[in-house]
Amino acid sequence: MAELEVIKHTKKMHEIATNEKHSTFKKIKEIGLEIFIIVFAVSLSIWLHGWSEHRHEQEQVKKFLLGLKSDIQSDVDDSKAIIKQYQEFGKVYTALNNLDKNKPYDQEDLKKQLAYINTNVYLRPKIYRFNGFVSSGRIGNIENDSLSLNILKFYQETISEVSSSESGWMSNQKKLQNYLEENVNNPESIPDNWSVLTKPKGKQLTKNLIPWNQIYERYNNLVNSGETIIKQINEDLKE
Repeated sequence: MAELEVIKHTKKMHEIATNEKHSTFKKIKEIGLEIFIIVFAVSLSIWLHGWSEHRHEQEQVKKFLLGLKSDIQSDVDDSKAIIKQYQEFGKVYTALNNLDKNKPYDQEDLKKQLAYINTNVYLRPKIYRFNGFVSSGRIGNIENDSLSLNILKFYQETISEVSSSESGWMSNQKKLQNYLEENVNNPESIPDNWSVLTKPKGKQLTKNLIPWNQIYERYNNLVNSGETIIKQINEDLKE
């Protein structure tokens, strides 16, 4: 549309310039007016295009943030459940670590506790929406700098820290599993498992599986960071 206006007024400028009936002063005046109209039309067109583009970008951002809020809420809920599971692991491995070869034990309790040795839990973060938005180069379209920085930190740092702690815990679990597999003659025998677990190495391996503070700190940090982002998104979308 702007191009047509430019062509139209350029032709008119030419007509004015070649019109012998008009004085030089009148030609300058009318050509000046046409130039003003052209500049105004082009500027308006650029502004409208920019406004439309910005509006489209912000619609995409809104759609992304709504989806991201759901993803992060899911990660937060999963993390809270995982914290409870680690607390249960703490009780189990504390009990296994307290086994004493010189003291009696409850076979039924030990049987239940042994079942946990092949059980683990870890976060499966919802990262695909975030990765897609970032890879498309649109993360900069989020106008709230604090929100965009918190989102980047959540996915690129906080989740990585949680994954690192999970890997450490599961590595220790694998060591205990291998130790039992190599040393227990009859895996179905509760007394055989008890005998191996009460040896010094067995006690050390069970002690290493009592969740350490860092695991809880990193999960709680994920929960707190996620809830902060959700709050920021809610505030931004209200505007």
